[in-house]
Amino acid sequence: MRRILVLVLVLLAVGGSASTSAVAAPPPPVDLSRADSCDFIGAQGSSLCLLPFPDNYYTVADPSSATGRRVNLSDQGTPQNSSGVPIAAAPYNFNDGFSPGQTTVVRVPGLDTPDAFAATDPIPLNDLSRNEELRANEPVVVIDAETGQRWPIWVELDSNSSTPEQTGLLIHPARNYAAGHRYIVAMRNLKDGEGDVIPAPNGFIYYRDDRPSREPAINAQRERFKSIFQTLKNAGIKRGSLYLAWDFTVSSDENIAERMLHIRNDAFAQLGDTDLDDLEVQGDAPSFTVTSVQNFTPVEDSEMARRVQGTFQVPCYLQPNCAPGSRFELDADGLPSQNGTWTANFNCAIPRAAVDAPAASPGRPQIYGHGLLGTASEATSGPQQLLAQTHNFVVCATDEIGFSQSDLPTVIGNILPNLSNFPKLTDRVQQGLLNELFLGRLLIHGDGFLSDAAFHVDPGDVSSAATIDGSRLYYNGNSQGGILGGALTAIAPDFTRASLGVPAMNYSVLLNRAVPFDNFKPFFAGVPPSPFGGGYPSALTQQLALSLIQMLWDRSDPNGYAHRMTTNPLPNTPPHEVLMDLAFGDHQVTTWQADVEARTIGAQVHDPVVFDGRWPGVDVAWGIPRIASYPFADSAIVYWDSGPLRANPTPPPAMIGTDPPPIANLPNRTGVDPHGNPRVAPAEMQMVSDFLMPDAQSAITDTCLGPCFAGGYTGP
Repeated sequence: MRRILVLVLVLLAVGGSASTSAVAAPPPPVDLSRADSCDFIGAQGSSLCLLPFPDNYYTVADPSSATGRRVNLSDQGTPQNSSGVPIAAAPYNFNDGFSPGQTTVVRVPGLDTPDAFAATDPIPLNDLSRNEELRANEPVVVIDAETGQRWPIWVELDSNSSTPEQTGLLIHPARNYAAGHRYIVAMRNLKDGEGDVIPAPNGFIYYRDDRPSREPAINAQRERFKSIFQTLKNAGIKRGSLYLAWDFTVSSDENIAERMLHIRNDAFAQLGDTDLDDLEVQGDAPSFTVTSVQNFTPVEDSEMARRVQGTFQVPCYLQPNCAPGSRFELDADGLPSQNGTWTANFNCAIPRAAVDAPAASPGRPQIYGHGLLGTASEATSGPQQLLAQTHNFVVCATDEIGFSQSDLPTVIGNILPNLSNFPKLTDRVQQGLLNELFLGRLLIHGDGFLSDAAFHVDPGDVSSAATIDGSRLYYNGNSQGGILGGALTAIAPDFTRASLGVPAMNYSVLLNRAVPFDNFKPFFAGVPPSPFGGGYPSALTQQLALSLIQMLWDRSDPNGYAHRMTTNPLPNTPPHEVLMDLAFGDHQVTTWQADVEARTIGAQVHDPVVFDGRWPGVDVAWGIPRIASYPFADSAIVYWDSGPLRANPTPPPAMIGTDPPPIANLPNRTGVDPHGNPRVAPAEMQMVSDFLMPDAQSAITDTCLGPCFAGGYTGP
């Protein structure tokens, strides 16, 4: 009897959560030697610190922040490159939480092969409707601690690893997490390739089973886990079933956007405009210089009548200047300080429709966003000339610095081998976004481009008819321009409609699914040894590093702005509408992440998305409402299909078309890349033109009358 009484008292002392055998067992061994830098709850199976990630273990309380937390990483815990250099923690410690699109990276020994993944059966990318089923035994769930509700996710194994030991389990939000919210990841009943349940890590057992300990590092987290377990209990998840659980907090909008909004507001205030959400042009125009005017005869160019190039001045917020490799220098408030001005370039195409065509009239002004590591010259490329002439747009671009051709040496030789230098990319991209906003102001300000004769019908007479209709500004971008255009739209004061061609968001997820990343992997992985040294050879380290840098990338990636892009704008910013035109099976920008963007911004999808049977075994555009009728006056996403893989009747190449995108985090490599096809499809151009119109006239029209096709494909 006395023995039973003692056992009951022990059970009461540990909260009654442990089994008799668990209480009788000795405390499990846990390596706490790096507990000041590394969470030890899931450390078994990997010497890599920060796993699982993201994790509130790497935050501290901060009442001054919008979330009440502050990231607190250390150089001793961040991933190291092959030269032993850790990713500098300091830039991340300005964050008051983690990315709204953060990839959760965790190492689960045993759950690291396709057989184990199949046996565990978490929600996969192609079966997102399982998020609605709320299965009681779902093995991997994410709970919004603010609401107690499950968040839509998908789970995958990293397909870029060649060994189970380096294979991470990746958890992605199917819609970006809510800013400032706290989330709990719960994993249970995980199985190995033989179907056996994988035992929980020793460090986590102390909390799950309420094991006693004299270790301060263990006991310091008990209150945190008490809250986690209570939230999970309220959500119907039993504590004893858990393999692992932890929480993380998402950054606030203020934290992500404050630098970009600061430089925007400060720069426009210098022009004399401080009210940026009224769509009224006030103050001065940016200063500019026309350096080249090329006029073309109809024989020389049947679409473009004139090409105008030049420069304009923008306040510079980078140090030591705004050249490649520069970065923000933050003041005492954590905001960028101005450092003189930057001379940005512009390249403009004026179509014949605005100059010498029958019934010529001023063209609609359009900022154009160019492709990956490209230049402003793309504004006068064939596809843009075709759109400009067919639908009368004056198209102007500036180099999207930070991600322009001039940045290529910095990216491959300085950033990829050593991600401590990553702020050189994301900071300069923010400066590049500001440059585009100033270019837009030049297009519609009376003292801007219209004050120069080059933008009039007679380039020698400024009093001749204007080639630009300055009543409203628009944005159109493709590929990288479609991606970065989402961030630009979210902070744009002068345009409210943006056409995003082959877009998506969240570069840390996009890269592994992009064929162009093949060219950069040697510098990122350092295998074979890069001439620049460094690199991150381990596949698991690569996934962790990519997830980590997204916290800084959010400041220039639409991933950080998507939920404020349309109907819930940032302060001093008008609301916007967006048209996303996708290439089905895209080899360069995965449509999976475009769907995440569409869900996050509240877009609706053209229906039918693709023709019946085209995308078997997939919840096509899950969670995105279908457009019920046209014309449609809101944000939309449209899939453009160049057809399935098939023999080319006029080779080469031998095969045309492409397969649906792979489910794994790998690029689509089949057939011919359809990436460039939507932008030259007549139906897509008409849809873009109908959308980029003044308020009363703008609408998305059904130019497809069924599934939308491109690349010469007309359907099955």
